[in-house]
Amino acid sequence: MAKIDNLKNVVNGGYCVGCGACSFVSGAPVKINDYGEYYPDLSDLKDVSDGGIVKQMEFVCPSLNPKFNEDVLAATFLNNCDNASRNIGPYQDVYAGYVREGEYRNNGTSGGFGTWVGAELFQQGMIDGVIHIKEFKRATALDPFFKYGISNSLEEITKGARTKYHVVEVSEVLQMIKEKPGKYLFIGLPCMVKAIRRIQLIDPLIKESIAYTAALVCGHLKSINWTLSLGWAKGIEPSKAVRFKYRTKADDIPARAYVFTAYADDYEIREDSGNVVGGKFNQGSLMLPACNFCDDVVGETADLTIGDAWLPQFEIDSNGTNLLIVRNSQINQLITNAFERDRIYLEPLTEKDAVSAQSGGFRQRREGLSYRLRMVDKKKLWRPIKRVQAGEFLMPPLRKLIYAMRFSVTVKSREDFKIALSRDDYGYYKKRMQAQLKILRLLEISSSASRIIKRKISYFKLKKGR
Repeated sequence: MAKIDNLKNVVNGGYCVGCGACSFVSGAPVKINDYGEYYPDLSDLKDVSDGGIVKQMEFVCPSLNPKFNEDVLAATFLNNCDNASRNIGPYQDVYAGYVREGEYRNNGTSGGFGTWVGAELFQQGMIDGVIHIKEFKRATALDPFFKYGISNSLEEITKGARTKYHVVEVSEVLQMIKEKPGKYLFIGLPCMVKAIRRIQLIDPLIKESIAYTAALVCGHLKSINWTLSLGWAKGIEPSKAVRFKYRTKADDIPARAYVFTAYADDYEIREDSGNVVGGKFNQGSLMLPACNFCDDVVGETADLTIGDAWLPQFEIDSNGTNLLIVRNSQINQLITNAFERDRIYLEPLTEKDAVSAQSGGFRQRREGLSYRLRMVDKKKLWRPIKRVQAGEFLMPPLRKLIYAMRFSVTVKSREDFKIALSRDDYGYYKKRMQAQLKILRLLEISSSASRIIKRKISYFKLKKGR
């Protein structure tokens, strides 16, 4: 009998991102728990007779099998990358930019490239469709707002615009590919692309069908419950929430702002998520615990990384500007050809610029991760092996306190919101979390005051000079 202890360690220890990769190779069902997170139901597996299935499940799991980490996968799949970086992986070029043509930028979260790249590959005949996150019609209060799907027309592809801070899983859509092979672009978060790369190593059809991968820069995954909490804070009860838009664009909304729009059947509300309890993204409310142990910010195994170019010279433009990290020669040529025809705007950046544009994410996944790993090791608990070492980064006591409080916020918010749902009482969650989050915010401001001031000064100087 083959043991599934390693998989149990991942799921029970809070290191599962719910990607669905193990479910795809094994047939184990993917379910949603009371925290609004996907997980593989291993109860029917127990100790299975087929050791090969267990080995495949362990191989594709992003939290297991460190011999095939991001560095190894990147070296396996990404050719012609002359540059290497511990922070952003191998790369050919780094750009800031936005799409000039059409409505891609207006309809997108940032500069419009997240949709444009798929549309351009499709129109050039390089792919048959795009595998990306699409709206899902909810039937119950705990249903997801979004799921993976396949778009096989330009109209469908363009409808998939905007970032979704929402859990997803890939087993269902990969099965669709099995039934309808083709050439596809897969768009996902770093952990999802990592899982796809591992599946490609053991499944020839998936390797052949997913011709390109694009990763979205990731702070962490938010549960379905986080989306429910934002709408509920503004009066939309979980059972009445039908749609959600996480970042809203307008001339008076700064590029960095996370202004959401929540929709009920007959009305909508708009609010800055930072004004809602648990809504400030980086504080960690209702995030997946596994994300506290990820060391890939930008999707180092993907052909292309797309994110926000959060640098002072670009933040002044509320329309949004993308950060692009290119690791594939065909995609690089596609982008440069469009630039030469003035269809898009590009500005070369350095690796240092890319790290600065996502500096908060790198602090959380470097020094923050090294601190969290050390804390787990002190308790002598099992945890995944990461490229960052426990205690690798030195930091002042204030930063340690911030990372410890963020971790605590994740744990506490999940439990408190679950209880709030069972009681149908948003006030319970708000009351339980409000004070802790205020203290955390004061600590963050104290630690980052100089960075915040410098950024504000740069922003207003550039804004005034426009």
